[in-house]
Amino acid sequence: MALIKSNHRLPFSLSQQIPKAYSFFSSLAPLNEDDDDDDRVTNPNSSPDTPLLSPEETVISEKFHSLIKDHHRKNPNPSSDSNPSLNPDFTIPSLSLGFSQISTAHSISPSTVRHVIEKSCGVRHGIPLLQVLSFFNWVTARPEFVHSPDPYHEMINLAGKVRQFNLAWHFIDLMKSRNVEITVHTFSILVRRYVRAGLAVEAVHAFNRMEEYGCAPDKIAFSIVISILCRKRRASEAQSFFDSLKDKFEPDVIVYTNLVRGWCRAGNISEAERVFREMKMAGIQPNVYTYSIVIDALCRCGQITRAHDVFAEMLEVGCEPNSITFNNLMRVHVKASRTEKVLQVYNQMKRLGCEADTITYNFLIDCHCKDGKLEDAVKVLNLMVRKGCSPNSSTFNMIFRCISKLGDVNGAHRMYSKMKDLKCEPNTASYNILMQMFATSKSTDMVLKLKKEMEENEVEPNVNTYRILITMYCGMGHWNNAYKYIREMIEEKCLKPGSSVYEMVLQQLRRAGQLQKHEELVEKMVDRGFTARPL
Repeated sequence: MALIKSNHRLPFSLSQQIPKAYSFFSSLAPLNEDDDDDDRVTNPNSSPDTPLLSPEETVISEKFHSLIKDHHRKNPNPSSDSNPSLNPDFTIPSLSLGFSQISTAHSISPSTVRHVIEKSCGVRHGIPLLQVLSFFNWVTARPEFVHSPDPYHEMINLAGKVRQFNLAWHFIDLMKSRNVEITVHTFSILVRRYVRAGLAVEAVHAFNRMEEYGCAPDKIAFSIVISILCRKRRASEAQSFFDSLKDKFEPDVIVYTNLVRGWCRAGNISEAERVFREMKMAGIQPNVYTYSIVIDALCRCGQITRAHDVFAEMLEVGCEPNSITFNNLMRVHVKASRTEKVLQVYNQMKRLGCEADTITYNFLIDCHCKDGKLEDAVKVLNLMVRKGCSPNSSTFNMIFRCISKLGDVNGAHRMYSKMKDLKCEPNTASYNILMQMFATSKSTDMVLKLKKEMEENEVEPNVNTYRILITMYCGMGHWNNAYKYIREMIEEKCLKPGSSVYEMVLQQLRRAGQLQKHEELVEKMVDRGFTARPL
């Protein structure tokens, strides 16, 4: 039987094994990756019980979002004040008028406001901070608006995302003055943003200020701070925080597991093993996640024998390994293209009766694709589907890359159809791989069809997407379409084109005698800070 491999590893979570209150902070992402919630479809800062929007609310929120987006596109810097934290009551009169016109026929719920803020700021580039701040101030000043935590949480998250922490505290102060409930969740958002900004001391300070806002720190809050610090490789700060409060808040397996994970992510395996021993001495039995994290870290640093010793200990104490454990043992062999070793681990997994998951199958597919064995990779895909394991975009992306290397355009069509039949949503990388392949084969219609589909499915294009489109049109001598897409890239998506793409379009414009558009493009690049004005 053919097997599979993949460099792609999805995050795994403790949430199914621990109380619900812990679920939003205890995600165990890969040790070598920083999780970026901004890329997620569902914002983790929203409360778990946040209601879905009704059809009417969806329509209203889209109107508000479009207004914010259009204003930002035309006015990327609506205020000369570069530090909006100095003016938290900032509003834009023209936007307020537009908001009022939308609201005359509709009431505005907190869920609608939360969705507008979340969608407006769920981009990597060109965040419309001042427009969103104006919207928030306008809507919360309305007498009939019903205040709830969610919109404030979104604004706290946004302020932290753009590192305007005075503004974040302003929203917490507003919650207090307006009697909006402040919870551990409120502070977890702020703590996470502080840590992400590299401000671990300030994160701990925020924890210490919780009581000022009627939110007493408890064991869950204690665990949250440790989890967030560890997730961002601030293991030393997490350890100090743990040591200072472990007598007040009795640590459990979750806290210790997060500390182990933190030291592993920081690359300090000796400290991770020290904490691992300490928890066992304290009478706290490591669970499958603790063992899996240690095994993963040891494999990553090349201590394969030691990793298998820990795996043997795990079996000896009766801790049943899961797919995560075996995936961690596989990963090092996958990266080194040791397909036979990957198969050995997979066979051991089957002998112990452990079900493979999507990551396992992706590893096997990756191995076959790198070995150029497309047929074997497809066999594994079919196997995982028969086993009831859903493939994801990474599964198909590896196969698409293999097909692309073979130049099999018809095969790409068939595999893309299979992807849609299995209800697997393509991501930006999926579209880019296919668009590049079709552009190379001069299938312009397919490239444009995929671009349209991206828009319909609200899949955000990236720099590579536009590089493919612009290069394709420049190669065809279609300066007008190349110019259209580079403008869209700069103005609407706030993406910086690579120097080669930028120069390619300028050259096309010069050849076509489009000197005015040439100058307009230079102006737009300069205005966005993407390039210096040529001398």
